[in-house]
Amino acid sequence: MLTLHHLEYSQSFRIVWLLEELGIPYELKIYKRNEDQRAPEDFKKISPLGTSPTITDGDFALSESNAIIEYILDKVEKEGNIQDTKDLRPVAGTSMRNDYLFWFHASASSFQLAMSTDSLFRIIPTRLPWPISWILKSVAANVHSNFIDPRVASILHLAETQLTQHDFLAGSQLTAADITSVYSFDAAFTRNDGFHEEYPACKAWLDRLAERPAYKRALQKIGQDTISLPL
Repeated sequence: MLTLHHLEYSQSFRIVWLLEELGIPYELKIYKRNEDQRAPEDFKKISPLGTSPTITDGDFALSESNAIIEYILDKVEKEGNIQDTKDLRPVAGTSMRNDYLFWFHASASSFQLAMSTDSLFRIIPTRLPWPISWILKSVAANVHSNFIDPRVASILHLAETQLTQHDFLAGSQLTAADITSVYSFDAAFTRNDGFHEEYPACKAWLDRLAERPAYKRALQKIGQDTISLPL
């Protein structure tokens, strides 16, 4: 049986949600973060990169969210449940395919890079003594204004335009693009209250996702009230 190794308040929520949407059997193992918010040593022994999410399937181990999503969808399709994967992964030649490809990869690369950088510059200054912490806060402010904030704004503007016209990122139905995107969007909106009014279509989309039964089951299974780590 496929096993998902979930580190609390990590991106692996998306894989729990995917598995719940598909309704396939899996085992869930939950790992608590250390006081420094890093993964515990027993998790690092399982994960090839020491990162979350990680799945194991027999002797095979795989990290990286989008790789895991593709692996699971391939596995479901191979076992004969092709209709389930067609709903979550639009096939080539369909009208939703291009938007699906863009958001599936942009959220895991451009958007998540910006949010991960944001996380680092929020956390690191709190762990360093003065005056190094003060200097780093100044550097962080410049990084935010010149890199993080413009990147996040451009992505959210694109998403707002898309979600004003469609219920989901790839069109009329939920796809794996929505599932892989939710963590970065949730982190951005959790850390920036102003986004709720600035990007109402994105906020409405996040609210629609949160109302899905599989989404609620995923949160319940991991024992969290929120997806991303509060910073």
